[in-house]
Amino acid sequence: MSDHAAMQRDVAARQIAMFSSFVGRGLHTTRAALSAASGIPESTLREWAGGATLPLSAVFTLRRHLPAQAIAMICEPGDVRLVDIETSETNWDEIASETAGLTYEICEARRDGHIDHVERAKLQHRARALGAALADIIEH
Repeated sequence: MSDHAAMQRDVAARQIAMFSSFVGRGLHTTRAALSAASGIPESTLREWAGGATLPLSAVFTLRRHLPAQAIAMICEPGDVRLVDIETSETNWDEIASETAGLTYEICEARRDGHIDHVERAKLQHRARALGAALADIIEH
């Protein structure tokens, strides 16, 4: 099996996870709202949510309408992060608070001696958000 095929599967799996984590009722946005904001047809969003290949241009478009950690999920297999080119003042208190919150959640998850799959998923979600914020301040 080629590295490329493995990368495709990993990206598709993370893409599916990203859509299920951020797009839907009760999440960051609904598919209808994302479609209206981005101009991408709902049917196309549905296909991408199912794992169909997401073009790079679509990642750039979706980035404007989804949180940084959503886009980070898709980029993780390639060991890359997308960051804005506009500089802004870093909110160090927010970074410290998010870091402390993640540390607390790790300690709570390990209290019984191991981190189960549910706890791991929650930690990964929080870590992605923190990673996106940290990548942003590193690049500026």
